[in-house]
Amino acid sequence: MRINRMNATFGKLDQAALELQPGLNILYAPNESGKSTWSQFIRIMLYGLSTRERGPMAAKNRFAPWNGNTMRGRMDVEADGQRYTILRDTVRATAPMGEFRCTYTDTANEVPGITSQTAGEVLLGVGSEVFSRSAFIGQSGLTVDQDAELERRILSLLTSGEEEISYSQTRDALKKQLNRRKANKSTGLIPTLERECLQLEEALAQLQSLYQQEDAARLLLQQRQQQEAEVRLRIDQWEDLQKQEALRCCLRAQQEAQQADARAAELEKTPIPDAAYLARLEGMAQALDHTLDAAKEAEENARKLRQESDAAGKVWRDHPLYPADEATLQQRLQEPAAAGTAFPWGPVAAGLLAGAAAGAGVWLFLSQLLPAVGIGAAAAVVVFLIYNGMLRSARRKAAAQAQIQRDQLAREAEAYLQLLQRARTCREQAEQARTQAESAQRSCRESLLQLLSLVQSFAPEATDLTNVRTALERAIARRRHVDEARQKARDAQLHSKMLREHLPQGPLPDAQAQLPRPATPYAQLVESLPRVMAAVGEAQSRLDNLGGQIRSAGDREMLESQLEQKRQELQRLQQEYDAIAMAMDALEQANLTMQNRFSPALGQRAAQIFSRLTAGRYDKVLLHRDFSLSAEPAGDPTPRSVQLLSQGAADQLYLAVRLAICDLVLPEEKAVPLILDDALANFDDQRMAAALDFLAEEGQRRQILLFTCQKREGEYLSGRSGVSLLSL
Repeated sequence: MRINRMNATFGKLDQAALELQPGLNILYAPNESGKSTWSQFIRIMLYGLSTRERGPMAAKNRFAPWNGNTMRGRMDVEADGQRYTILRDTVRATAPMGEFRCTYTDTANEVPGITSQTAGEVLLGVGSEVFSRSAFIGQSGLTVDQDAELERRILSLLTSGEEEISYSQTRDALKKQLNRRKANKSTGLIPTLERECLQLEEALAQLQSLYQQEDAARLLLQQRQQQEAEVRLRIDQWEDLQKQEALRCCLRAQQEAQQADARAAELEKTPIPDAAYLARLEGMAQALDHTLDAAKEAEENARKLRQESDAAGKVWRDHPLYPADEATLQQRLQEPAAAGTAFPWGPVAAGLLAGAAAGAGVWLFLSQLLPAVGIGAAAAVVVFLIYNGMLRSARRKAAAQAQIQRDQLAREAEAYLQLLQRARTCREQAEQARTQAESAQRSCRESLLQLLSLVQSFAPEATDLTNVRTALERAIARRRHVDEARQKARDAQLHSKMLREHLPQGPLPDAQAQLPRPATPYAQLVESLPRVMAAVGEAQSRLDNLGGQIRSAGDREMLESQLEQKRQELQRLQQEYDAIAMAMDALEQANLTMQNRFSPALGQRAAQIFSRLTAGRYDKVLLHRDFSLSAEPAGDPTPRSVQLLSQGAADQLYLAVRLAICDLVLPEEKAVPLILDDALANFDDQRMAAALDFLAEEGQRRQILLFTCQKREGEYLSGRSGVSLLSL
């Protein structure tokens, strides 16, 4: 098959077109110019785009058009002498490149037998995985790993050509069946069945233990129930004793009530007033006592007031002014002061003599001073003045003496009147006290007569207050005895009634019967009953719980039947496991035989190419069963793993193996194109030239697309026949 032209809206490619030629095409472009995008576009146009991949690195996301348009592409190819046009477009966003058509070029006629899923396999003769691991060498994708499709292809080349069988697939299928039965000690059908058998055995053992525990719990429950019945029996015996005692108390109370009623009736045979009447009589007696005390006090008060009145009268009568009254004393106090008082001529005469003597002296003095004419007049004036002065002085003294007498009389009169008033007041008080004392005596006599008349109705012997008190005390004591007896009779009747009403329900034991008396006290039995009942409840709960566990554990026969079935199934699976293990061993031997047939041929062809690429540095390539590689330098029999080679030498070894696989695996008649994306980036110039020479020769048999970011490949092959140089 040869690719002639491509058009792509794919990733960064926006309606980009690419014309290709037969032979070796060197496609130069700097990094990030779309080389890898074109190579992936070719693979997807042939084999389609997987929508199962997820994440940002999935092809449907990596190569979504940058311009936002839908993903689409066209590829014009030649295969088997025909020209075809492959079209892929996007109709639904969830299925990019899902719309497929393959027509004959320049026509609308669809090619029969080519579909979206079969296009690559029909045109190239191999499936997607074989193509990807042989002719499609993507960037950093020179390594070869094991693949079921590649194994089937190799097996078909070595055997009958049937590609439906793959060692790895068969091995994986057997391994899956083996793992399904027993992957390790903990997973798989066999460990699961072993655990289930163990669980069933444990369940049966647990069920047996539960049955034993149930028997023990049932026995314990019977013991607890028997203990409870024993305690209840003793309590019932005590309660019978209590009922008997209650009945006896009731009978005694009835008898005591009858006796108390008889005593009260006996005391009531003698008539006696009631307590209220006696209390009233007692109050009257107490009031009479108070009245007598008041009468005695009034009489004593009258006596004292009489003595005070006599003493006040005696003091009044002994006064000098007695027996004058108020009017007489008032009249005496109002008499004038001259009345009864003589003018004091003696003093006046003495005064006149003194005045005359003084006048004579004055005259002798004045006679010397005054003229003779005025001597007589002056003497007369002096005498008059002296007389007048002496007269006034005498009058003043007489008036003062009269005032003193009048004041003394007023004081005596006032004292006399006070004594008179006190004598009168004491006489009135004494008279009033006497009247009150006589009234109190009359009241006492009347009250005593009334009290005697009332008391003598039940105590004729009472004749005075002392007898009345004695009779009342006796009557009150008798009434108290009668009332107490009657109250006792009522209390006894009430007590008897209460005991009758509170007698236990149901039949009562005989009051005279001899009932059994338990040794354990009643309080201790009552206190222990809740504990015994709780123990019974716990035992019953334990038994019920065990019964529930037994029911939830399942039927013993069913568990034993299940265990037997599990054991048989386990035996069958173990036999299958052993058979599958033997089959895997046989398959491993068959694969080893196949590897021994294929590996030498592949290693020989890869060694030829690798030797040419390395200018004879290595002359042997060893391919292991897992497709790991090693090489032997010329003249050195020691193999060197690919991991020990330099990056350039390792890439050259991988490229040699890839080209050898293409020679051995790809159908020669299909001329499957070889696509390389920067596969020579790590080659030095010498080994690059050797690789390009080999590719140029290979280009004579198949179309080769070499995408590169370097110009050295184009420069080396410039002008060579069968080589096309393109710049993207």
